[in-house]
Amino acid sequence: MVFTAIGTVSHEYGHILMAKSFGYDTFLHYSSMNYNSGELKDKLDDIYTKHQTDIENGTDFEKKKEYQHGLKKLASNGLWITIGGPLQTILTGTIGLLFLIYRRKKIKLYGLKFIDWLAVFLALFWLREVFNLVMSLSSEILAPSGNWFGGDEKFISIKLNLWEGTLPIVLGLVGLFITYFVIYKIIPNRLRFNFIIKGFFGEIIGFYLWMFILGLKFLQKV
Repeated sequence: MVFTAIGTVSHEYGHILMAKSFGYDTFLHYSSMNYNSGELKDKLDDIYTKHQTDIENGTDFEKKKEYQHGLKKLASNGLWITIGGPLQTILTGTIGLLFLIYRRKKIKLYGLKFIDWLAVFLALFWLREVFNLVMSLSSEILAPSGNWFGGDEKFISIKLNLWEGTLPIVLGLVGLFITYFVIYKIIPNRLRFNFIIKGFFGEIIGFYLWMFILGLKFLQKV
């Protein structure tokens, strides 16, 4: 339950840290973030206002190169900001996974210690990729809209000129493999069933509490 909220907020902080690196002002909400690109956008807006006709007609004007360069930079920064969220989630999950692999022999000999359980929950940050893929596919099957994929991963795939399902599927399958490894190779047999059941319902309850109750109280809604 707790790690559902932690995972959600930390994912948004991945976006925020990337946006901060570009000097943007950021705003954290309970389930998302947004940012203000500030001076760069103001400069582009000013150029557009002064040369709107030329820009719309595709004709040359004094600051055309500056304007085009600014648009590319704005788009590039936006892409990196989008990457920041999944990157944070993936890095956190990978750190947890590598620690479990390092501790695997000791876990078999002495059982899971507190630090090992912490690594388990960190490694399962990868579940976000599985959850996103399953939810987007399920939503399309139940209520067809022509959108089989969603989230940051879809946007990143498109911006990288890949098929929109590339990253959702690849990362979803990697997340599924890592989840299998953690549950069936790290969690002892005697604890596995309880872990799966309690983890499943804990995530659902945690998601509901954060998205509809606690998140609204602690962080601003968009």
